[in-house]
Amino acid sequence: MEIFFTIISGATVFILGQLALKLLIEPIQEFRKTIADIAYALIEYANIYANPGVAGNEVEKQASKELRKLSSRLNAQIYLIPLYALTSQVFRLPSTDKLVGAATDLIGLSNGVFKSPTDLVFTNMDRAKRIRTTLGIYIQESKQISTTSDEMSN
Repeated sequence: MEIFFTIISGATVFILGQLALKLLIEPIQEFRKTIADIAYALIEYANIYANPGVAGNEVEKQASKELRKLSSRLNAQIYLIPLYALTSQVFRLPSTDKLVGAATDLIGLSNGVFKSPTDLVFTNMDRAKRIRTTLGIYIQESKQISTTSDEMSN
């Protein structure tokens, strides 16, 4: 009888471990991969959103499409993580409100890569900075592009 309970308890531990892995750990890992992809895109497309309308229509369309996809993925992954409000506190993830703000800023960036009658440079740079701050993406200050006209004149 003791062997039977050992087998049952081992199987139970295995099943619970697999549930935790599939329902919690893997979605969080995928979520963090999305944040890494956003960090990559913010650096890769910085020359495009910092100079809207200069890179050429095809490159701008590609950057816009990629930023929009990342915004959609970020929004969707909130729903893959069970009890996100609680899980975000345990695993130190951004709150739902902050994620919605970051996703909105990504959409704004995707719209701001094209030539516009208004100057979007500073708006785009502020959006990128808010995204980095919200998602905890670190870029050395010396590597960041200035976001105010005062800093640009110095």
